[in-house]
Amino acid sequence: MTPQTSNRLVFILALAGVGVAGYLTLAHLNVVDLGCTALRGCEEVAQHPTARGFGIPWLRAIPTAAFGLAAFGLQAALCIGRILAGASSAARIRTVQVALATASVAVSAWLTYLEAFVIHAWCQWCIASAIITVLVLSALLAGSRCRANLSPEPK
Repeated sequence: MTPQTSNRLVFILALAGVGVAGYLTLAHLNVVDLGCTALRGCEEVAQHPTARGFGIPWLRAIPTAAFGLAAFGLQAALCIGRILAGASSAARIRTVQVALATASVAVSAWLTYLEAFVIHAWCQWCIASAIITVLVLSALLAGSRCRANLSPEPK
C-alpha cells in the first residue's frame, strides 16, 4: 500500500472512529440512548468505573470515550497535516501518527481485557472502536512498509 493510500485509509477510519467514539461520548453524557443491538452488556460496561476517566478519580467527569474521540479526531487532523506538509514534515507527522495509534491500541487492549475478564460484559461500540484502532495502526504500518520496500538499494 502506498503512503498516500495508507493516509487516505487512515483518514476514513479515523472519521469512522470519530463517529463511534462521538456516539459513546454522547451516550455517557445522556444526550442519546446507548443502543446495544448485537451484544448485550453495553449498560454493564457503561456503568463500570473505567467508563469515566479510565477509572481515575480526578478524571471521572470525562467519559473515557471522549479520549477516544480526541484521539480519532487528532488522527484525522494529522492525515490532513501530512497532505499539506513537505516530505520531511510528512514523515515526522507519520511517526506521530504511528505513536498515537500504538498508544491507542494499547489502551483499547486494556479496555477490552477489562470487558472480558473484569466486567464480564461486551459493548459492541467499544469493540467497534477497538477494531478501528487496530485497523488504523495496521494501515499506517502497511504504508510505511511500502515506503521501506520502495527505497533505493544502499550502495
